[in-house]
Amino acid sequence: MHTALIFSPTAASFRTVAGLPLIQRTVLSAVRGGFDRVVVMRGTAGPRLQQLLACDPRTRDVELIDEPPARVVREGRVAIIPSDYLVTTATLRRLRDAPASARLTIFGAGGGNERLILCEAANLAELDGVLEADGADLRALGRAETASFQDELCVRVTDGDSARLAEARLLAQLRAATADTDGPIARLDRSASQWISRRLVRTPLRPNHITIIGTCIGLVGAWCLAQGAYALDVLGTALFLCAVIIDGCDGEVARLKFQETAFGHTFDVMTDNVVHVAIFLGLGLGQYRQHPDGHYAVLIGLLLGGFGCAAAAVYWVFLREPEALHSAPPPRTRRGRVRALLLRGYESVMNRDFAYLLFGLAVIGRLHWFFWGAAFGTYVFAASLLCVYRWREVA
Repeated sequence: MHTALIFSPTAASFRTVAGLPLIQRTVLSAVRGGFDRVVVMRGTAGPRLQQLLACDPRTRDVELIDEPPARVVREGRVAIIPSDYLVTTATLRRLRDAPASARLTIFGAGGGNERLILCEAANLAELDGVLEADGADLRALGRAETASFQDELCVRVTDGDSARLAEARLLAQLRAATADTDGPIARLDRSASQWISRRLVRTPLRPNHITIIGTCIGLVGAWCLAQGAYALDVLGTALFLCAVIIDGCDGEVARLKFQETAFGHTFDVMTDNVVHVAIFLGLGLGQYRQHPDGHYAVLIGLLLGGFGCAAAAVYWVFLREPEALHSAPPPRTRRGRVRALLLRGYESVMNRDFAYLLFGLAVIGRLHWFFWGAAFGTYVFAASLLCVYRWREVA
């Protein structure tokens, strides 16, 4: 049995960090952290705390207690979490999985900020009074060990400035999660999307609302491209570029506000594909209007067929069994390493970085270059991807 016991809230516990009151964020992190039981000490802010948690179905069943924790939690390991610190789900999951010890273990980010405690339920009686003391030096507890969580987020919030610092640290950790796989253009997109997301989390908009907004912007961009006029080509590609940036915001807001859902992920992928098809159809219609004597009607058909082939190849290679693909053992031979490197390259090509190329070509009036390349390039992409996938490692 693993129990998360959260200190009674202070005034700082209700400060907003990335769209959520800090105490609500801590409770949600504990729920997501895999604890069997989440218990919160009411303290003097009990009515306000109860009202806050009751409004969210994800925290409605969390236990609120008035009596000493030792009387309520009688078995298993207990992670004691301050209510005025920003801690993430990953930090609490690591706390839950820390090696067992017969003594109290106090964790923190170092620098005298040790405030996370891991102990057995039988040790809770030793902490009576200490849990209620704001700012108590937990390291002074007898028989206590101290440990540091390197690279984990554990930031105390006391006022508006520290709340903004905690929010900045949270966003930096969000960026770091994809830093190894993001290319230069993806980093540029993410910087822009996080600037927007930091403001969107303060609004009532949910991730699916943001997905719809981005989709509408992309569809308006496709309509502009279909008109076949230079100014509207530039505007349409600029709108598509905006849609690409906003496309990153829905996932960021979902992670920051604990609103990730399987439907939201599927909805995001489906709307991305709708926008892609609309953009290329609009591009083809616009080029046909500008060059009615050309072969753009045939090219539109070729492009749609190429999209179908590319989508089928991507599904077969990357989406059919994603766990098996990413959990495969490291390649043992040079051929296997080359294959793995090429597959990672294909994954990077699947992103929407081509929006920048589209915008640049629209500015110089050469969108037809991209259209011709895409009409035939989609078939090359699909065929070569399947060939590389079937290029099995030879022992």
